[in-house]
Amino acid sequence: MSSTTILLVEDSATNRYFIEQFVMELGYRCVSAKNGREAVEYCRDTTPDLILMDVIMPEMDGLQATAELRRMFGEHWVPIIFLTSLNELESVVEGLKAGGDDYLAKPVSFDLLSAKIHVFLRIAEMQNQINQDAIRLEKYYRENEMEQQLALELMERLIHQRTSMPEHIWQYLNPAANFNGDLIIVSQPPSGGEHIMLADCTGHGLTAAISALPAIDCFYEMTHAGCAMTEIARGVNQKLHRLLPGGRFVAASLIEIGPAGDEIRIWNGGVPCVLLFDERGDLIARCPSHHPPLGILPQDAFDDSVQVLPWRPGQALVVSSDGITEAKDGGGAMFGLPGVEAAVRAGWPSRIGDAVLEAVKAHMLGGAASDDVSLLVVSHPGA
Repeated sequence: MSSTTILLVEDSATNRYFIEQFVMELGYRCVSAKNGREAVEYCRDTTPDLILMDVIMPEMDGLQATAELRRMFGEHWVPIIFLTSLNELESVVEGLKAGGDDYLAKPVSFDLLSAKIHVFLRIAEMQNQINQDAIRLEKYYRENEMEQQLALELMERLIHQRTSMPEHIWQYLNPAANFNGDLIIVSQPPSGGEHIMLADCTGHGLTAAISALPAIDCFYEMTHAGCAMTEIARGVNQKLHRLLPGGRFVAASLIEIGPAGDEIRIWNGGVPCVLLFDERGDLIARCPSHHPPLGILPQDAFDDSVQVLPWRPGQALVVSSDGITEAKDGGGAMFGLPGVEAAVRAGWPSRIGDAVLEAVKAHMLGGAASDDVSLLVVSHPGA
């Protein structure tokens, strides 16, 4: 006999006997109650798979019992089928409102009873499976949220504990997902000056953020060891090429400001916007990407050459990821380098970063960014 249990609630001994026998012939276990009160008491300890409920019964009728059972079962759904005579159909309507699912007129058609039992047991099985899946999904969601929160906190500590942001450097980072695949790091080498990296990892979210971890460690360690930017570019590339899976890489602009503060050296691999402006806010140099992103080329094919520019009081270097330059308006037109240049002039000299962000937002007509956004403004400290 199946472990499926059907509770029959019927005050007529004759009806109980015949329906019981039929249910057992179908292969189910059948438990009987003479009235609604007995049914409720039984269900306090055991939850049946389906209930066949008479309407008119002494002590507690089927309507009262159904309402009470629905309160007891809560979110767990148990099908309740009313067994009623044709002149009790008005009561059935009330029963359906109380939580019943269907009805069957007396005298009971056993063919129809068999069909309804099979249908509702199948529906109940699917419903319970959905509920279990929902519980598992909620558990997974809670655990995933906790894990992501921990990972986010660890990454933020890793970056912020080791990054000192001078007053002449302005930055903005905004992730498209919970985790930012873009990062900005500033570190001071032992001999003085500054080393700066703006990096944009493949994609966005947690997978992109994880790709940044080897780059962060290598950049810090080599800077503190007194390495030049050419060495750092080569070292970070070698580490990423060895560690990252295929198709993963890190677009980056590595910037070295010398100890004397009169020269700036730039290695650009895949960052679309690296612009130098003079003291009047006029563009004096574009630093295009002469190299592929970090992690793509093997060590023997890597080019560590840098672009060297004079660095004068009043000048500002503006660097951004493609989250800025590739922001689109309603017609699909990108913000581009011209948009950045115009916004810098509009915000010169004290609101450069804010002016760029405002212009991008206006360009997107209030739409949400589809990629991580990073923006860096480095002003000459002698300005």
